[in-house]
Amino acid sequence: MLGPLPALHRFVLVIAALVVCVGIGLWFVAVPEIPLNLRVGLVAGATAGVAAGFVLVHDFHQRQGRTARVRRRLH
Repeated sequence: MLGPLPALHRFVLVIAALVVCVGIGLWFVAVPEIPLNLRVGLVAGATAGVAAGFVLVHDFHQRQGRTARVRRRLH
């Protein structure tokens, strides 16, 4: 996890992970030693990209919310 990021940064990070993983899937399709269909490469790359994006931006630590103390003034 990369920490609490703003929404735009999380979005860019997920899109970058998708692009990289789909590119890797297309590269696997282009390698002649591994017989894969184009659709299989795209689906595998997109699935890996979604999983990588989730892992990158998800907070796996359960944070406990602290209760705030409220002091009331007596007039």
